[in-house]
Amino acid sequence: MVQRMNKRFLDCSKMTIEEAESYGTGLAEQQRDVMFQLGDLARYAEARWPDTHYQVWPEWVSHGLIARAAGVARAYPNQADRLHDVTYTQYMQNAGRQDRHERLAAIVDKGLTSDESRKADWDEQQRWLLAIDVHFYLHRFWYSGAELESAMSVASWVGRLVERLKEKQLTDVVCCFDSKRNHRKELVRNAGWEYQYKDRPPKPEGLGHQLTLVRELLEKAGFCCVSQDGFEADDLLASFAKQFDGRVSISSADKDLRQCLSDKCNILLDVTWTEDETSGDMAPEYKWLSAKSHTEATGIRPDQWTEYQSITGDNVDGIKGVAGIGEKGAADLIKEFGSVEGAIEAAKDGSESIRPKKREALIEFEPKKDVTRQLVTLRDDLDIPKNTRI
Repeated sequence: MVQRMNKRFLDCSKMTIEEAESYGTGLAEQQRDVMFQLGDLARYAEARWPDTHYQVWPEWVSHGLIARAAGVARAYPNQADRLHDVTYTQYMQNAGRQDRHERLAAIVDKGLTSDESRKADWDEQQRWLLAIDVHFYLHRFWYSGAELESAMSVASWVGRLVERLKEKQLTDVVCCFDSKRNHRKELVRNAGWEYQYKDRPPKPEGLGHQLTLVRELLEKAGFCCVSQDGFEADDLLASFAKQFDGRVSISSADKDLRQCLSDKCNILLDVTWTEDETSGDMAPEYKWLSAKSHTEATGIRPDQWTEYQSITGDNVDGIKGVAGIGEKGAADLIKEFGSVEGAIEAAKDGSESIRPKKREALIEFEPKKDVTRQLVTLRDDLDIPKNTRI
């Protein structure tokens, strides 16, 4: 009999179809067995030697691979849990589900491949939208030194992020852009104020072209790209957060968007990519913000965020709040009085918890409070497209 299997090599010369089928089945079963065995060893090593368990593995093995194998092994801890005649991928796809054994049994009954079971799972699940503030990222790449490579860098970054989140069952993506006309600038002009909204120097030469190019690149990649005359990307993001039928994750670090946080909407503040020292793979680290974590950190609920911003103003956008009251003072006022109006009424009543100068500033601010609140409040009623599936 020909010795076909050697270290890292299979001699397939003159192999018959029957032999190939036998090797194919055997190797696939071995691969599944080895992944579970890696997970079992990883679990044992972590429990037995918690501080030095990575010494068990050679330097060239990916820590991410071992961690994933350990996670699957934990989901199916006993040999009796691994009797389903399905692929390792299908074990992994269902590891986090309480009804995983029933799901695996159904996969066997239907004879589904890994791709077929993934599609069936995605069709069944609740939709999950990633809504991206493209202007935010393009400006960040530009001013970090990418300049004329900014559009390519953003498009590549978005593509890589989406591919990773698809593994976590992302179903929809929308890329949001500012329009050239801005209704908030018109609002300030009509109010007759002495300053303008977002009164900034002209864009650097080439940045405008990068904004056009990045949209072309993202559309070419198949992503839904949206802008609406008179409105900013933030208004579109808020509209998707309010109206989308499913979960929403907003990708931006803009603090204005915290008013969108809810039970169905969180914010992806940042993603950093680090290279695994052993495998060379680029692994993402996500920084998420939920309504709960925001409230715990600030003491202000998302539905109070526009009240808070009305008092602090926004130096980046040129919105002037109450003179002499910063972030901590504004937070204290909202926590105690609940709203801008509540703080102003307390100031008028001579509340002792508000210092005299701040009482005066709040009373002086009253004529501007309504327009200021409109400036910091994002529109969530814009018409949004439905073609966001990926």
